[in-house]
Amino acid sequence: MAVAAMKFLANAQAIIIDVRENGGGSGDYLSSYFLPYPTQLSGSYSRQAGSLTELWTRRDIGMEPRLDVPIFILTGPNTFSASESFAYDMQSRKRATLVGEPTKGGAHSVDVFGIDDQFEFYISTERAISPVTGGNWEGTGVIPDIRVPAAAALDAAAGEAKKAAEAYGRGQDAGLNKAVEEMQTLADNAAGLYREGKNQAADAALDSLFKIARDAGFISQFFLEVFAYNFQSPQDEQMSFAILKKSIEFFPESFTACELLASVYESRGNKELALRYYRKVLELDPGNRNATKMIRELQNRK
Repeated sequence: MAVAAMKFLANAQAIIIDVRENGGGSGDYLSSYFLPYPTQLSGSYSRQAGSLTELWTRRDIGMEPRLDVPIFILTGPNTFSASESFAYDMQSRKRATLVGEPTKGGAHSVDVFGIDDQFEFYISTERAISPVTGGNWEGTGVIPDIRVPAAAALDAAAGEAKKAAEAYGRGQDAGLNKAVEEMQTLADNAAGLYREGKNQAADAALDSLFKIARDAGFISQFFLEVFAYNFQSPQDEQMSFAILKKSIEFFPESFTACELLASVYESRGNKELALRYYRKVLELDPGNRNATKMIRELQNRK
């Protein structure tokens, strides 16, 4: 559920997370979507063991973390335990703005000890320790950056988020424009180097181009197919093949990427490589009729 929600928000220019009624749970998963891996979070010190159990952001979150998108966290007197830890860590790392009221203030874990057959008592046995502050939020709660009644927190955060999103969007646009310019320069350089037979240098230029494209979020099969289509002339054959091969590297389970490369090899008269990639298509998509037909035709072709 968390992965689906975060992927849905992958292009958001500001995010509001509401933990006003979150009573806690176990651990902190959400921080991993907004902090670099690995980042140490608040851990738990055990009085009995005399040791600290460390907690870190996770790698297995299903996507790259959003490290710069503005984050606003809504808090209130019912925010407790693990949700407080999330808010505290994000605030102490200066990664989020907290809006609302102070949280409930539960940073110590307790155990139940029996006195006799009628009475028992609770006593703290563990406490949270932040690697940033060295302390925690026990008793005081996590204090928001913008203090408003919890009921008004969403409206207050929405106004701040709108301003932050506009500034973030302007920065993104400028960054994307710069990325496109750099990619165009690298594409021109790579194409020229392939024409001169300097394949190793051309490959390096393409690798730099694809790193920029990946960081900018451009990489998709459609993007790569259109990119390759721009180099259809005979003199740019090496460039076209290199891009289509990259598509297979990026999407190794895609039979369509293999099928496109196979068809281009077939159109250029390279029977051996066309057969290789049509066979790869059948490995990924055993019922593919076009690949079956093309393999049969190519095998019969002299």
